Parts: sequence; C-alpha cells; structure tokens
Amino acid sequence: MNFKQAQLESFCRNPNPDIKCVILFGSNEGTMALLQKKCAEAVCGDVRDAFRFALLDMSDISKGGQEIYAEYYAQSLMGGRRVIVVKNGDNNLASVLKNMIPDTKSDNLLLVVSSTLNTRSSLITWAKDRDDVIIVGCYEDREENISESAAALLRAQGLSFDTSVLQVLCSRLSPDRKVNQSEIEKLAMYLGERKTVTIADVKAVVSDVAGANYEDFCYYVAGGEVLKACAMYDRLLKEGEEPAAVIRQLSYHFSKLLSCAAQAENGKSLEETVKSLRPPLMFYRKNAFMQQLRIWNRDRLLGALSMLYDCERSCKITNLPAEQVAGYCGMRVAAAAFKLRSSRNLV
Repeated sequence: MNFKQAQLESFCRNPNPDIKCVILFGSNEGTMALLQKKCAEAVCGDVRDAFRFALLDMSDISKGGQEIYAEYYAQSLMGGRRVIVVKNGDNNLASVLKNMIPDTKSDNLLLVVSSTLNTRSSLITWAKDRDDVIIVGCYEDREENISESAAALLRAQGLSFDTSVLQVLCSRLSPDRKVNQSEIEKLAMYLGERKTVTIADVKAVVSDVAGANYEDFCYYVAGGEVLKACAMYDRLLKEGEEPAAVIRQLSYHFSKLLSCAAQAENGKSLEETVKSLRPPLMFYRKNAFMQQLRIWNRDRLLGALSMLYDCERSCKITNLPAEQVAGYCGMRVAAAAFKLRSSRNLV
C-alpha cells in the first residue's frame, strides 16, 4: 500500500498487526529517520530494548537473507511485538521479502529504510500492491509541508505563535524535518517558561539553514544577483547539498514565476498573480518576486526552465562533474537575469 506521511503517522497511533513490513524510501533522510523512530516506538515501545528491537544494515545481510529471517521470526523473551530495522535497503531484498512476507505467521514488523530505492525499484513495485506492506516516499518538503510540520512541532512544544512568526521561522528552516525538529527544540529551550514565540526569538536562536539558503539562491539567480548567487551556491555545496537538488529547487522557483507570468498575459495584474500563489509567498519576498516578474517574460521563463531540466538530467545521468555543470547553468541564468534587468533599467 502506498501511504502518505500523514497516513503513516496515523498508523503509528494505532499500529495494525496485519501490517508486516513498512518501507521508507526517498531523498529526505531526516524525514525517514523521524518516521523510522516514530514507527518503531509505536510497535515496540523503546528502541533501546534489545529484546524487542533489532537493527541490521544491508551490508551485513547475505544474499539469501538468513539474518533477516532469523531476526524476523525471533520472539521477545519478555513478550510483545518486535521491530527489525534494515538500513540502506536495496533491491536485493526483493527476493527475500517476496518469499517471507506472504507466508509469515510472525506478528513482528520489518522496517526497511533506503535512500537509493525509487518508485521504479522492483521492491517498491512489488510492495505497492500488497495489503500487508506499507511504502512511504520521503522527499524534500515543499514550502507548504515545511509550514505545516513547523507549526505542528511548535504546538508539540506547547508554544504559541502568529502567522508572521511562522513565516520568518519557515524561511530559516530546512527541507529536512530532522534538522527542523532540532531547531525548534532549541527554540523551546531558549524560551524557557515563556510560551509565546516572537520574530526576535526566531532570529536570535534558529539557524539560517539550508532551506533558507535554497530560497536565497533562487532569488539571487532569478533577480540577476550573480555574485551573491555564486557565493550562495558555494555555501550550499559546502553544507553537503546535492547539485541536482539545488537545480531542482531553482526549477520549482521558475515554475512559480511562469505560472504568474501566464496569468499576467491573460490580463491579471502582478499583484493579483502573486496573491494567487499557493502556498502564499513570505511577506518579505513579495517585492523581489514581483521585480522578477518584470524581468522575465513567459518565453524567457520557458527557455530558462528547459535549460534547468536539461541540467538536472545531466547531473544525474552523465559522467560530467555535477558541481560544475549545475554551477555553470545557475550562473548562466543569473547572468541572463542581470542582462535583462539592466536593459530595462530595473534596479
């Protein structure tokens, strides 16, 4: 069964014993780590309990998967359902699970975590049609997901906030939920007995992590700020971001510009097109975004997006150095924006 993250969290509140396996896969390792912990604790209670929790790595599993069979069919001496986590799972698990899961009488839960599997992997293709296996894709959060998860994390800490505080907080958070949870826990410790969060608190405590850097990079490129874009790209690489992921975020930003530009061509004002965006822009980004709409027209945006799509594909499927390919593409787009901005005398 293909579950969304919210559905898995609902499962964690009342684990169904008919579910024999949960597979977490995708590029967002922080989200996978959080969901792994939540799912395991929901079933076995305490992941430090050696009788009810076992951790395996794919590199330690033989071709026949005997190690998985041994752990999966083992019973806790103290009673209760066990959880077996397999880290870094790959398609070699497919043959093992196809033999084990359909005929199992065990009530234990197998939890597979992988950043290399995708929707076309044989293991995922097999699992999505089974009623006793849950698969959950974990990818980088979009702005609306970051806002929802940040609000939930704040409420879990018993903190109150208004819309402007949440917007500033989200602008500084990462697409990685594990990082965001750490930042919000740090904020709660800083506040102490005080429960109302202010913008000043956010700026004083919450680190300006990769999510904000992605957004800054996108705005620098689309706005023609070549030097700032170059510096931010270098910073993203030093923080361990993948070049293809940087270009993907830039494509997402240009897609939003294209949507607004198309509406403007049909007679809407720039103000109206920006208000139509969902999720809404952060209030302090509005002027810069409208400036970019004055720089770029629909045809030029389509050209930029075509270049960005080609670049992301080149980063993934060629032997060319991805850092240089993505950097060159980003700087070409930024230089084009600078040239367009200068020709139109836009400051």
